[in-house]
Amino acid sequence: MAVEQTSTISWYLRMFSYLLMICGLFGLAVGGVVIYGALADGAAAATGLPLSALVLGVAAAVANGITIAAGVLGRAASRNPGRSAALRSLALAGVVASVFGLGLCCATGGQLPTSLIFNLLLMAICVVIAGNLGKSVQ
Repeated sequence: MAVEQTSTISWYLRMFSYLLMICGLFGLAVGGVVIYGALADGAAAATGLPLSALVLGVAAAVANGITIAAGVLGRAASRNPGRSAALRSLALAGVVASVFGLGLCCATGGQLPTSLIFNLLLMAICVVIAGNLGKSVQ
């Protein structure tokens, strides 16, 4: 019974890891575009807009970099459930990075970006899946 439950959780983790990698790559590209837009537009420097855009871009790049790493580690943990603790720790770091990025965006006067909220949701789901995988192995 435990083997069947572990294999089901591993399959879900493998599919979720692919989703994490795809969303992370897309978010990293968007973060790069936002950073480029903030640095390239010299005319908007007087309005203070580039600071909030730069903070959003850097926060998105960092959070989505952690998302990509969680996807790669999740793929490895789906084959070796002993790595679920490392995946859970990395996913918790992704949650912290997303919350920190949301706080920075609010502090610089920007709006709450949907991409960081979505990334926070993905990382929270990853924490739950990694925790369930760790419990099923024990």
